[in-house]
Amino acid sequence: MPGIPVIDSPLVGTWALERFELRLPDGETTYPYGEEVGGLLMYDPIGHMSAVFGSVKHPVSAEVDLEKAGASQSYDAFMSYCGPYEIHGSRIIHRVAMSSLEAWTGTTQERSFEISGDVLTLETMALVVGEASPVGRLMWRRLGGSPATS
Repeated sequence: MPGIPVIDSPLVGTWALERFELRLPDGETTYPYGEEVGGLLMYDPIGHMSAVFGSVKHPVSAEVDLEKAGASQSYDAFMSYCGPYEIHGSRIIHRVAMSSLEAWTGTTQERSFEISGDVLTLETMALVVGEASPVGRLMWRRLGGSPATS
């Protein structure tokens, strides 16, 4: 599509979530989705991203009626968001266009990132979680081998 910049970055691709932890100011580490997590993070080469992740141990419902099935979902077992992204050195800016957490829609989520081999580590700025201000640390493994080149 003309006029859309192509992002030449090692972030481009699909990543599988391996770990998500919150580090509290006192040094304690918690796991908001439990220690067994799953999900995908995708960055495309024209500046769009999508993330979906959560607990792999959430209750599974056999309910086929979408109204009833939707009422059984728990916000603390699953998270998703998407929108455009920008890279600034070792920082990435996610401009949230849509989110399962309504409060995030329309916000800017900034992360620091580091890629080591096929592992991407994202670290959030301090989050507001009740009285605490933890920092989220998410570790993702690249799917499909090395990043695409333009």
